[in-house]
Parts: sequence; C-alpha cells; structure tokens
Amino acid sequence: MVRFTLRQLTYLTETARQGGIAQAARQLNVSAAAVASALDKLEAATGLTLFDRFPAQGMRLTRAGETFATQAEALLVQASALDRRAADLASGRAGRIHIGTHHALAQQIVLPAVLAFRENHPGVRIEVKEADYPALVAALDAGEVDALVVFDQGFDPGRHEVEVLLELPPLVLLSGSHPLAAKARISLSDLTGLPYISVSSAGPGPSYLQLLQAAGVHPEVPFQSQSRELVQAYVGKGFGFTLAGFPPKQDCTTEGDPIVARPLKESIGHYRVVIARSRQAVQTALIDRFLEVCRSPISVSGLAGIQSSANL
Repeated sequence: MVRFTLRQLTYLTETARQGGIAQAARQLNVSAAAVASALDKLEAATGLTLFDRFPAQGMRLTRAGETFATQAEALLVQASALDRRAADLASGRAGRIHIGTHHALAQQIVLPAVLAFRENHPGVRIEVKEADYPALVAALDAGEVDALVVFDQGFDPGRHEVEVLLELPPLVLLSGSHPLAAKARISLSDLTGLPYISVSSAGPGPSYLQLLQAAGVHPEVPFQSQSRELVQAYVGKGFGFTLAGFPPKQDCTTEGDPIVARPLKESIGHYRVVIARSRQAVQTALIDRFLEVCRSPISVSGLAGIQSSANL
C-alpha cells in the first residue's frame, strides 16, 4: 500500500526547487506549517531523511532525497497526465466507441457519421465491427460493442433497446442490359419467371426472398452467396435479379457489367434499419453523441431519398 500522498510529493519537489519551506509555501500559496508537516510525515512514512537542513543556508536534498525526489517528480508528471486524461474522458474529448454494423450500413450510415463526428472529436477513437447479424448481437450482449446500426432481424426487448432509423422498401437490382432496366419502376408481374440471385440469410428475420414469396412471387434460385459483391456480379451477367435495400455504390459490378436499381410498384414490406443497445450496459454521453450523428440528416438524408423514391 502506498504510504504517501501526491500532495506530500508536491511539497517535497517544490521545497527542493525553492531551497526552503517558507519559499515553497509562498509558491504553493499554503502555510509554511502545512509544508513542514507534510515533509515530516513523508520522512516518517518512507523512513528516509530527505533534506539536510542548514539554518543559515536553507534546505538541500540528501543523496537519498535526490533519488526519491527524481522519482516523485516523474510520478507527479504521470499523475498530471492521468488527471488531464480523466478530464478529457469525462468531457468527451477522448475515449473509444465500438460500433457493430453490416457492410452496407457501414458505407451508407456509419462511415459518414464517423467522418462527421471526428471533425469535432478528433481525440475519440471509433472502432467499427462488421459481421453478420448473430455475431453482432452476440458482441452487443458480451459488451464488445456499445451499439449496433443494423437491419432489424429480431431483438429481445428484455435485453435490447431498439430505435428505428429508417424503413427501407426493397429495390430490384437488374443487369443494365435487361429489358426491364428501361422501366422507372418494376411490378411484381414483371418478375414472374425471372431467376432470383439470393444473398444467404444470416439472421432470424425474413429475407428479401421471403418477402417476395409472401407477395406471391416464387422464383427459381439458381445461385446463392454470402457475398453481396458476388450476387451483384451474377446479376450483372444477366443470370437473374435480386432485391436489396440500397442501390449499388457504382453503376457497374466488379466484373465491369452495368447494373441498375429500380423500385417496386407494389409494397411487399420493408426492412428496418435500427440502432440497438444493451439494456445492461452503461449509456455514456460520448456514445449518445455519436449515435446522434448517425441520426442526423448528414448520415441518413441519402437513405431517406432512396426510401422516398421507392414509395413514389
């Protein structure tokens, strides 16, 4: 157990610098008696004689005192840095935020929010974990992430607090060379007989394919992949269509084939984009500030535009 205080070390180092108790007391704006008492207690606690005292010449550190004072000075510097760090953490000028999300939402919401947030909080480190839905929920429950920005595939209201950011109706992704690509909107009847390229389901909620099937369209599914890029590549080659919440970032696939996104005429349901947090976790102001940026028009205006156009 530490037997001395930072205040005692401060009085020690200042007395050494000033060469006397009275001078140190004036510099520290405390009484000489307070400095003298602190030094006596420090010597008693450490078992060291820290100063040689010369009535006419003041005080000078002993050899043991010099060694101890050097370490005390270093400790005071570290304590001061720790105090500043604590103030930065308390004020939100520093800290860490861990966000879990899907790849598509990382591009559309989380990345813009990170860039906007860092402009005003350059000392905050934001770590983004991309994974499938079950892995993200497990990370939230384990406290590995502070919040999720995800498609809602089913949360436990007893464990999770969920806030809806957006409701996204699906878009039809087609090869740019497909005859339907010339249409502004696609009807369900247009899709009859067309193969469907499926993204593998990774959660308890309904997939886009299931929404389509519930609307009475039951396409053949010749290809399925967990990679959205590969699914888009199949679509670009004309092997079929798929449904997605967002248009592709570029108008061509990784293979260089043109691809387009068109809204459906009919409503077959939608996917909700939500913020999810654990009810067991401490809700800090710093995380609240970041999530507020996720809610801001900077992050979601583009998505709201997609949603509006799909509902026209």
